[in-house]
Amino acid sequence: MGLRTFLSIGLLLAAGSASAGESLVSPADFSGMIDLRASAADGERSWLEGGLGKTRVSGGGNHAAVHARLGQSLLSWNPHLTWELSATVIGQYQPEHDRGPALSQAFLTYKPTPHSDTRFSARFGLLYPQISLEHTGPAWTDPDMITPSAINSWVGEEVKVVAAEATVRRAFGDQAISATIAVFGYNDTSGTLLTTRGWALGDMTAGAPDRFNLPPLGPFMSQVQAPVTNPVFEIDHHAGGYGRLEWDIGGSFSVNAFVYDNNGNLTGFSDGQWAWRTRFVNMGARLDIDSRTHLLAQAMSGDTRFGYAEPDIWVDTTFQAAYALIRRDFGPDALSARLDLFQTRDHTGLEYGDTREQGWALTADYRRRLSGHASLLVEVLHVASNRPARLDILGQAPRTGQTVAQAALRLSF
Repeated sequence: MGLRTFLSIGLLLAAGSASAGESLVSPADFSGMIDLRASAADGERSWLEGGLGKTRVSGGGNHAAVHARLGQSLLSWNPHLTWELSATVIGQYQPEHDRGPALSQAFLTYKPTPHSDTRFSARFGLLYPQISLEHTGPAWTDPDMITPSAINSWVGEEVKVVAAEATVRRAFGDQAISATIAVFGYNDTSGTLLTTRGWALGDMTAGAPDRFNLPPLGPFMSQVQAPVTNPVFEIDHHAGGYGRLEWDIGGSFSVNAFVYDNNGNLTGFSDGQWAWRTRFVNMGARLDIDSRTHLLAQAMSGDTRFGYAEPDIWVDTTFQAAYALIRRDFGPDALSARLDLFQTRDHTGLEYGDTREQGWALTADYRRRLSGHASLLVEVLHVASNRPARLDILGQAPRTGQTVAQAALRLSF
């Protein structure tokens, strides 16, 4: 069943269940955002423009390249179909995507009225799993920083799923424990970008239908892999699964663990795309030091593989990343700083291409609220990495660094 048909049936069934008095199209159910960008960057060309650069912005080598462009636009529809059932449909446009506007998310949320300290909720459709601690704004946006961490940049690119998800939350005084379990599909190519490009920091996100152009590939990969990847794609018809546990203590501290396995069969193939087997564990923690000072941290470790096993599996890459973030609020404004560490390791042998890399990044943002519908973010980001593929594929030095200074004007309604 095609993705559009799959989602359409679910939304039509929900619309049919709405009572006659419910309005499915009301101005109050719509919201949106336009993000306007200005940036200056040195260093290498972005992976989005045929290089191996780690950011969304292409640098000008030894001098700064200046860019002014649309960052993204979002339109969200959030109707309440019944007292317990609501829908979320989000369209997005990012100019780097060559297929134009795309569907970002489309899912149903069921929240029955609680009658005890135990609460149940469920989601069904095209959605992001609950991994990111940074994307707390509308339509899966980061309200405090232009560029998310390496972990959540990759989640936005390659960990969008079509899922049936259920969550149970139980309160114990001022504490609460929640558990989430889900089955999903349409995430078979997860791991393609992480292997061929490595980690990156940017706010590009996958849509449906959508695709990313891959950076330059090595001799072997260019023969077996198409030069593009479709992040929301079903190939092998194997269901994947994920689970999440969270412990919330008094509302000021929480810790969570997330486990993911897309259950790819390694050799499924369609339209130049392969079914990768990608698995990871993510740990997250949030601490409110006081009412204005907040700490966030995440750490992820996993592996991604694909290809035939004889004589050796084609790709077997392990990956790790972590970040720590501190934010200080000044009334409606905020200052944030984050340190990222990331690496990948190759376990196959260099005849299939070298996927090793190691790097770090420092990011600082200032968010200024201009009005109830406008905010200005100013960011400075420096990222450094060592990736031997730069030398093998492009003849460039494997070690490189880039500094990006940018501003974003976000207008919402």
